[in-house]
Amino acid sequence: MLTQTWRKDTWSNLDQLWDLIVIGGGITGAGIFNMAAQKGLNTLLVEARDFSFGTSSRSSKLVHGGIRYLRNRQFDVVRESVKERERMLRESDGLVDPLAFIFPTYEHNARETRLMKLGTLIYDLLAPKWQHYTLNQQQARNALPALSDASLVGGLKYFDAVVDDSQLVLRVIMDGIRFGGTAINYAKVIQLCKAKNGSVEGVIVEDQSGKIAPSQVELHGKVIINASGPWSDELREQIQGPARLRRLRGSHLIFSQESIPLKAAVTMLHPRDNRALFAIPWENRTLIGTTDLDHELFEDETRISTAEVDYLLEAAQYTFPNHPVSEVDIISTFSGLRPVINTNAAHPSLESRAHKIWEEDGLVTVAGGKLTTFRVMAADALNFCADRLPGRPRFTHRAPCFIHPQSQARNDRSNPDWLLMAGRLGMDVNPFFQQADPEDLVPIEPIPQLWAELTWAAKNEAVLHLDDLLLRRVRLGVLFPNGGMDLIDSIRARVQPHLGWSDADWAAEVERYRQIWRENYHLPN
Repeated sequence: MLTQTWRKDTWSNLDQLWDLIVIGGGITGAGIFNMAAQKGLNTLLVEARDFSFGTSSRSSKLVHGGIRYLRNRQFDVVRESVKERERMLRESDGLVDPLAFIFPTYEHNARETRLMKLGTLIYDLLAPKWQHYTLNQQQARNALPALSDASLVGGLKYFDAVVDDSQLVLRVIMDGIRFGGTAINYAKVIQLCKAKNGSVEGVIVEDQSGKIAPSQVELHGKVIINASGPWSDELREQIQGPARLRRLRGSHLIFSQESIPLKAAVTMLHPRDNRALFAIPWENRTLIGTTDLDHELFEDETRISTAEVDYLLEAAQYTFPNHPVSEVDIISTFSGLRPVINTNAAHPSLESRAHKIWEEDGLVTVAGGKLTTFRVMAADALNFCADRLPGRPRFTHRAPCFIHPQSQARNDRSNPDWLLMAGRLGMDVNPFFQQADPEDLVPIEPIPQLWAELTWAAKNEAVLHLDDLLLRRVRLGVLFPNGGMDLIDSIRARVQPHLGWSDADWAAEVERYRQIWRENYHLPN
């Protein structure tokens, strides 16, 4: 458990020879870290910001095959993804849950319906499984009452899966620590270190918390892997590596279920350009996304544009005409960057989601790919450099990455709260219930997350700032209006004592969080 003393203890033990140093605490780095630690390698993961800070907390919350990639004939990517989706559904203790998707069919989209029927058939053949259906008009309306347009003639139903992406990253990292690895957030690689032959053999890491001395430490490893996602090219500039990424922005809107009531996800085609988007029920909210645009101005935070808000609202208004929404109905927004390998495709959506691995001056970089295939990326990256690791181990993406908790009471596995938290926390689920205030084992209405999760995260999950807690650990910042500020007094009572913050610290953190939320998770100025 990553308690308040954990950071200093970890920092004081960093100065050793590592078998493997992984740079980046998103899902790709987390997967590599977990898999290497399982093999007994002395493995370190360093993250410049918070775990899952970048792309891996700002995805569309899907573990999916990528049915829209079939249009671009990315069959290998889809095949790999649907197989990994099925594996994660089997192995994740409920962190990854099946999600029904419906593609509504209308009299005016007969061509798209035929293509979608073919797509769902291919989708299931690649898995392989058989779980797609044709719905008549009444079945489609029963499944999705929000689709009450008179021109609706039916629908196509298929299945993918939904996940809290940030919770997935943290679970993979926590289990990697249990396998024997070491991971630390707010530890930024500011310089690559080279041997006399010019090969990268280490890193200089700087503490970003401002609370640790010495603030910098030079570390050495047999292998250094750059898994820093959208920041990969910036790190490679130190070895004169040419830019290889095409950073693509994907933005989303979140509404209440009252605004857009959904029992299943909806695959919808935008009326302007016929591009596929999704409306997804997530944490008792409705998520609309995603865009796919070149992102030129690169900063640590990513935010939605006014044009994207208009584009996503247009799709929602077109698909759900009896539930018209506008800017006033938007609870929050969020944007993430896809670190796609640049092939200079004519349009961002035509770029492949396949991953690539390469080495420059001893630095191994892995980029591209998607959240669903993180274990495939991890195994490929580690096998790429296995000859430089002790014992020359071989890796497989079929290896489990989750340590499964055992229930301590006969009725635990019939308790929905225990099952929910077992997915989120893994081996910490039983200590969570043992330590929780019984009065806090209730949902933060109307979302299913529990009040007790705030206290647990503050005590045990490497929270350094308030945005770590409210944007990534317990997602009040994107699930409640005004970033959850209306609940701030209740949040404070549960977390301030465990974070070790004075009243002045609390006031500064609240102001910092409010500014982050307004600039990056609200509507554009």
